[in-house]
Amino acid sequence: MNSHVEVAIVGAGISGLSAAWELHKLGIESLVVLEANSRVGGRTLNHPLVSGGYVEQGGTWAGPTHTAMLALAKEMGVSIKKGKLEGQTFYGFQKKWTMLEASPTSVSDIAQKDFAQAMTTFEALCRTVPVEAPWQASDAIMLDSMTMGDWIEQNTTTDEARAWFEGCVRQILSGDPKKVSLLWMLHFIHTAGFNDLLETAEEFCCVGGTQQISLNIAQRLGERVVLNAPVTEISGYDGSVVQLVCGEVVYAQQVIVAMMPKTVAHIQFYPPLPPIHRQLIAEWETMSWIKFHAIYEKPWWQGQIISGHFLNIDTKIEAFDISPTDGSKGVIVGLLAPDYKTLPQSERQELWLAFLGETFGEAARQPLELVEFDWHNQPWTGGCISALPPGLLTTAGSALNSPVGRIHWAGTERSSIWVNYIEGAIRSGQKAARNVAARLRSVSTERSPS
Repeated sequence: MNSHVEVAIVGAGISGLSAAWELHKLGIESLVVLEANSRVGGRTLNHPLVSGGYVEQGGTWAGPTHTAMLALAKEMGVSIKKGKLEGQTFYGFQKKWTMLEASPTSVSDIAQKDFAQAMTTFEALCRTVPVEAPWQASDAIMLDSMTMGDWIEQNTTTDEARAWFEGCVRQILSGDPKKVSLLWMLHFIHTAGFNDLLETAEEFCCVGGTQQISLNIAQRLGERVVLNAPVTEISGYDGSVVQLVCGEVVYAQQVIVAMMPKTVAHIQFYPPLPPIHRQLIAEWETMSWIKFHAIYEKPWWQGQIISGHFLNIDTKIEAFDISPTDGSKGVIVGLLAPDYKTLPQSERQELWLAFLGETFGEAARQPLELVEFDWHNQPWTGGCISALPPGLLTTAGSALNSPVGRIHWAGTERSSIWVNYIEGAIRSGQKAARNVAARLRSVSTERSPS
């Protein structure tokens, strides 16, 4: 490991590696990426199957507007393929399945109109929140004092529409609407675009898995990527040289911390970070659905059911068909709400198998292989995505992207486009890299003789 570098990057997830690769392209070769885990990729992870092939345990999909991800995948030689099976989502509520996009029946007509009106109002409200600085919205304090659940309760009149709306939030956020700031939710939606988020965000995926992008970057960076090197201390960031302790000591002119804000708490800072940054780290919330993959010999259900995507609002379980287009095997991916993480694994699997039998047919209760993964159990992650509680965005949100001395921040949570998505992680890493490069050039110019 080179102990004296221009730039040290903490975290070899796709954001940190995107930052490293951007710096490399900008001609900055003196850098190191320090990763606590024994692998790269962060919240993208391939899991090999006993039956051959793999499933993705973390971030997987991309849409047409995920231009940074698609461009980086191409640059790294990673091909793109079709994502989920096309089809409408069926929402289960009180033992009745409804396709919200379909023409309403006489029974659900009022609920459909109620749901549509609430969605229209919410989408308009999203556009009033600045993506770069949501805390500067005209009604920011009021919006941040409410939960998303509060807003749904006030803007729907039927139990059915209310349940559908809450189901939509859980589907894209993996969290309880009653615990999430309305302002943060409006910001999250606005960074993606309402229609893109609901309709096209999962149109593509990577051949070989999204983790392949990180693997290929790391291979090209070579010895600059150091694994099993958790950074436990960062000091001197307010001076001329930053010291990072990761077993060894690394000295850097500039540092990029590319971690989930909450996991930055693993690092001791000397001097302590400013109070606003400490608040952001201490109060940040992470969430994660428990992900299941069920593997079958063939996707025998295709053609027998009218959708490949189901979300049961009552039980908070979602599943959809991601079988290979060549029909070589059947693959259903499912998500259990975080509520179930305290149950024994055997009970979670029974819930999941019962749901599969209900939606895809009784034969779905007998998969060849069943794989479970929970990001809450990963020591250097502690969750998959973020959603802020009320009050934090207006009191500490301005610290999200403000450097502290020679420390810069990256990660999908700090992006102003596609927050919580791989696209946001890549954009944030690249932006931090460009800011660091500009800082280095500025210092170099100051030192040059006139």
